[in-house]
Amino acid sequence: MTAIVVKNLCKTYHKGEHLIYALRNINFEINDGEFVSIVGRSGSGKSTLLNLLGGIDTDAKGEILYDGVNLLTMSEKQLSQHRRFTIGMIFQSFNLIPGKTAIDNVKMPLIFSDYPRRLRDTRACELLYNMGLFNRAMHYPSELSGGEAQRVAIARALANRPKVILADEPTGNLDTATSAEIIGLLQMFNRKHKITIVMVTHDKETANRVSHKTVLLSDGEIIKITSSNQ
Repeated sequence: MTAIVVKNLCKTYHKGEHLIYALRNINFEINDGEFVSIVGRSGSGKSTLLNLLGGIDTDAKGEILYDGVNLLTMSEKQLSQHRRFTIGMIFQSFNLIPGKTAIDNVKMPLIFSDYPRRLRDTRACELLYNMGLFNRAMHYPSELSGGEAQRVAIARALANRPKVILADEPTGNLDTATSAEIIGLLQMFNRKHKITIVMVTHDKETANRVSHKTVLLSDGEIIKITSSNQ
C-alpha cells in the first residue's frame, strides 16, 4: 500500500530578479513499511524536500499525498495533527531542549497530543529502555554523548507511534561506529514495527545498503531512483 505520493512538486524562490528552483518536477512514491533514502550533495534540495514532506514548509506547487490527502492544501489544524500523529522527525543536531532531562524531552510530544498524564512517564521510560538509555533518563542533553542524544531524539520521534519517521542527516554529527548504531536502530524499527522511514543523507553507500529505495537528487531534480530487494 502506498503511504506517500509526490506529484510534480516544485519549490522556488527569488534571488534578485531571478527565479531559482530549489526543487523541480519531483515525482516518486513511498510504500508503507519502506526504508527510503534521499541522497545528494549539499544544496541538492534533499533537506528542502524533507521539510515539505514533514509539513514544516508548505510553500510549494504540486502534491504531497498522505492517504490521498494533499499536505500542501491542509489547514493549519490539519498540519498540526499531521505533525503530531502521522510523522516523527529526527534532526542532525538532535534538537533536544537543553533545560529538560532525557525523559522530559521524550514526553514533550505526548504533552502536546493530550496523551493521558498518568501514562506519559510509562511511555517515555519504555522508549528510553528500548534505546538502552533507561539509566540516562534524568540526565540533561549536555550530559549525554552524541549517540545518546540522538537515541533520545529517536525515542521522542516515536512517542506518538507515527506511521512515518523523517530523518534529516541523523548521523551527520556522529562518528562511524555511533552512526552504524543509529542506522541499525532505524532499520530495526522499520523491520520490526513496519514504520516507514525516509532518511536524508549524503552517504550514498549506506543508503544503498540499508534502503528499499534510494532517490538521488542533484540541483533540485531527481536524476535516478533505484530499488533493492531488501
